[in-house]
Amino acid sequence: LQKYPHQLSGGMLQRIMIGIAMALKPALLIADEPTTALDVTVQAQILNLLKKIHRDTGSSILFISHDLSVVRHISDRIAVMYLGKIIEEGETEELLLNPKHPYTKSLISNCMSIDLDHTVKRIKIKGEIPSPINPGPGCYFCKRCYASKGICQKVYPEKTQITDTHYAYCHQLYEEGEKIIES
Repeated sequence: LQKYPHQLSGGMLQRIMIGIAMALKPALLIADEPTTALDVTVQAQILNLLKKIHRDTGSSILFISHDLSVVRHISDRIAVMYLGKIIEEGETEELLLNPKHPYTKSLISNCMSIDLDHTVKRIKIKGEIPSPINPGPGCYFCKRCYASKGICQKVYPEKTQITDTHYAYCHQLYEEGEKIIES
């Protein structure tokens, strides 16, 4: 209690912030990049703390991160967003093992994998991010997408059902015969 924030480690600061947030007994804890800039050991401790909080209090946790290798260990479901829109969502293992949207595939291909026997070809995301204020009429990712076609630039894709719990927004899926559902 007698220390200033700059006198504490990153892990200590995270634990204090989590403690302050949980003191209010929230139904939902929003954790925005809670493991960024922490070493792997402290990351694991913070993830274990969040899992314990969820288990002990029943609070839901909205875990926001770009690090899918971390997200995999804490989430039941994942929603992948691009420019503020959900582009793919599903149960964690299902989405990570069977990604459908090109952006999701790119994110997964660029995650560090502990499985040394499994090599994944990295998918580079080229081009510039569109303006979030006026991204245009089509798919927000189309100018950076390796699978982009003419319709992608003109029409935002509809929600497509892959399984009962897995959905994506991509014109490529229509051609693969997936079922389009009402958004």
